[in-house]
Amino acid sequence: MKKLCLLLFALFCVVATGCDQEYRNHRAERSKPKITVSDGMVTVRRAPAPNLIILPNGHMKVDEIEIPLDASQQALLQNMFGQLQVLRQNTLVDAPHDPDKRAVKIVVPPGMQPIPTDIVTRIPEFKGYTETFDNLMADRR
Repeated sequence: MKKLCLLLFALFCVVATGCDQEYRNHRAERSKPKITVSDGMVTVRRAPAPNLIILPNGHMKVDEIEIPLDASQQALLQNMFGQLQVLRQNTLVDAPHDPDKRAVKIVVPPGMQPIPTDIVTRIPEFKGYTETFDNLMADRR
């Protein structure tokens, strides 16, 4: 009886370890720096820094606090938002169906640059977020 209990306990530990690894992989993927393009906004995420939110009208928020921008900065963000939305739509059209509605990686076509190279100099709030520029995700929601 003791051997059976030890065997069951050992089996439980192996299963629990496997589930733990799956959870760790999931958390690692979620915490990667990325830009998520959804229907009504673009979110720039880099833990533990606050999220940057770009709206269709070119306004930008840092953790729900709107940042004052001049007209050229807003135009830059509007243009960026529009290009990212086009990439999102193209990506979602080609993506296979997913009932869990997980985000899909956006592959930027050659010659297109949705994020301007000078965005950090024109909008200083992007300074700590440059590592997110290569990880664009299309949100299905």
